[in-house]
Amino acid sequence: MFRGLYTATSGMMANNRQQQVLTNNLANAMTPGFKKDQSVMRAFPAQLIKAMESGGTTVGGAKLPASQKHIGTLHTGVYTQEGIPSFTQGALKNTGNSTDLALLSSSLPINPETGQQGAVSFAVSLPNNEIRYTQNGQFTVDDAGFLTTAEGFNVLNQNLQPIQVNSTEFTIGEGGQVTLADGTVNNSLFLSYTENPQQFIKEGQNLLRWAGDPALAPVSIELAGLGNTGPLVQQGYIEQSNVDLTQTMTDMMKTYRGFESNQKIIQAYDRSMEKAVNEIGRV
Repeated sequence: MFRGLYTATSGMMANNRQQQVLTNNLANAMTPGFKKDQSVMRAFPAQLIKAMESGGTTVGGAKLPASQKHIGTLHTGVYTQEGIPSFTQGALKNTGNSTDLALLSSSLPINPETGQQGAVSFAVSLPNNEIRYTQNGQFTVDDAGFLTTAEGFNVLNQNLQPIQVNSTEFTIGEGGQVTLADGTVNNSLFLSYTENPQQFIKEGQNLLRWAGDPALAPVSIELAGLGNTGPLVQQGYIEQSNVDLTQTMTDMMKTYRGFESNQKIIQAYDRSMEKAVNEIGRV
């Protein structure tokens, strides 16, 4: 009886975790460049059940069964894995602002081993000079003339240095080349590419941290040999979140029903145990 109680409890906890992931996706549905998280529910390791039949032999004082009859397997519950970002391309929105940049991933190759498409990101610098990545291209120009994120993090060029554009009168080429108002071309955006974007970890403020093998960390488009694959940046546009509102709401309702079903199972166990204690135990 208690094994089923634990199984239902694990189901409630797993559905609660999935609901948290979906709620976070819904809250960021209007955040530029936001990538939705996908959660996967998995079962705990299954137990193999066998029946021990009598009539065996005795070896060293221990009686061994004559045979073991295979009955089946028993799962002991479920759990929800950590949310994994989905790097599918979001819809593009025309803003007309020169500081708004959208990343284009349609021309990126697909990894033949994983079947997944790689991802390209902007590189930014934290106040402690650590490098982070973002797909939110809604930038601005600070008082010193540097291109920054809305939070004030410097956008980096091909040499991993801050980009100084001096004013909003600049243009960005399809490959990330920066042309200033006077026609000078002395910078290019550091467009980082990785074949396995699932190794990114979200850190808040729409920033991504590389958590995979340092030897496989994102490299520039040029080093990856993708400089001529197609346009990678579109100026005057922002990439919207890839959250599907209709699908997210449907998944939230389904998760709620799963939580409710497990809750009813626990209530049924509670009534059964109450009856066992107050009625059967009295006989």
